[in-house]
Amino acid sequence: MQLTRKMLERRGFLSGATALAAVPAAKAAPLPVPSSNQMHFKILRNGSHIGEELMKFTQDGDNLRVDIHADMVVRIAGIPIFHYGASVVERWKAGKFLRVDSKVNHNGTRLSVLANQIPGGYAVESTKAGDYQYTGNPPMLPLTYWNKAILKSMILNVETGHHYKAVVNSPGWNKLPTAEGGTILAQRFDVTGKLHLTVWYDQYDQWSGLEFHVSGNEMFQKYVT
Repeated sequence: MQLTRKMLERRGFLSGATALAAVPAAKAAPLPVPSSNQMHFKILRNGSHIGEELMKFTQDGDNLRVDIHADMVVRIAGIPIFHYGASVVERWKAGKFLRVDSKVNHNGTRLSVLANQIPGGYAVESTKAGDYQYTGNPPMLPLTYWNKAILKSMILNVETGHHYKAVVNSPGWNKLPTAEGGTILAQRFDVTGKLHLTVWYDQYDQWSGLEFHVSGNEMFQKYVT
């Protein structure tokens, strides 16, 4: 089945000062950073290997930097018809999301998203969504999947700059195939609303897989190696 650019465009988120002073600041939950400080995924289209995604986590005290690089090429009869490349840098401090800077090449269309923390939320600059501020609850987190907290957050799409509140349902746990031919026990979450995808996390809250359809039977998957 031929994959068109249009099919992928959908892909391809106070109280008073006296009261605050009296209450200790809530400590953020530990982030699910893998012990190896990296994650590697194979990207499949209808079961065929078309690309890779690599995440590297660099910690310095309370500071965390996440570097994400993804690249995929779709070919029909050996001829490249679609290319997607992404480079994303996230900054966190003491478990709190501070900043994301993404650069995307969507089959020749260059897109960028920059989000910085401001009082009460985030200021977003985006090629596609324009410039705006998001404040309030739930907090905003980038749609890079590795942090399971996105399922309860306002999700920032790091390609388009649009943000969404996801509707999430979990059918339960199942054995998820890995990219190397094995299986891993992971919990499935179906995300609907503005987004339509399925994401898996293992018993340690580590991102383990992703699946989405862009048109008909056109299926994309990411499986951890």
